[in-house]
Amino acid sequence: MNVATPSPVDDLLNPSETAPRPVRILAAAGRMFIEHGYEGASMEEIAKAAEVTRQTLYNRYPEGKESLFVAVAERMWKAFIIMDVANNEHALTDPSKGLRQIATEFACFWSGPAAADFLRMVILEGRRFPMLAHRFDEVIQAPAMTVISDYLAELARRGILAVQEPENAARDFMGMIDGRVLWAQVRGNSEPLAREEIELIVDRTVDVFLRSLRH
Repeated sequence: MNVATPSPVDDLLNPSETAPRPVRILAAAGRMFIEHGYEGASMEEIAKAAEVTRQTLYNRYPEGKESLFVAVAERMWKAFIIMDVANNEHALTDPSKGLRQIATEFACFWSGPAAADFLRMVILEGRRFPMLAHRFDEVIQAPAMTVISDYLAELARRGILAVQEPENAARDFMGMIDGRVLWAQVRGNSEPLAREEIELIVDRTVDVFLRSLRH
């Protein structure tokens, strides 16, 4: 059996007992969304899991569950470490290393059991609540795609890669990673991928992608 690659999402959803109250609230909300689904997780249950009153929860999130879900997603996005790749000279000097860093960190970020469960919840609940999928894309997917697009645009500006349309190239690249790594992990009957498996898939994907873009 594969051992799941540690993911920051696991820590985000299970903070220490001494963590600040806002952190505990968002962690509890994330766990409740996973355990009960978006529809099934009530503000009362989330408040109980966070060990705060229901009124305290509504004082912080007066719009209810939607604003709370967005706050959980935003906290996840802030934990990504690829946000500065477009300004990282090492990544800009060697696109192979830069793209491997992006793909590996992205895959490992969603590799843990809690992360896969959260993604699975968004996918399943998004059928009944399109808003859920839209806000997830707005808060996490779109910013991540912008980071990668900006990175590819800078590589093109420097004449390192022949990228005609950075946004499309970014979608193509992440589509390859999503298909080979991400969705394999969110399927309910799939074992988590080990770090070695992720790196092997990433290496092959980056090689194929770069061959299509080099001058």
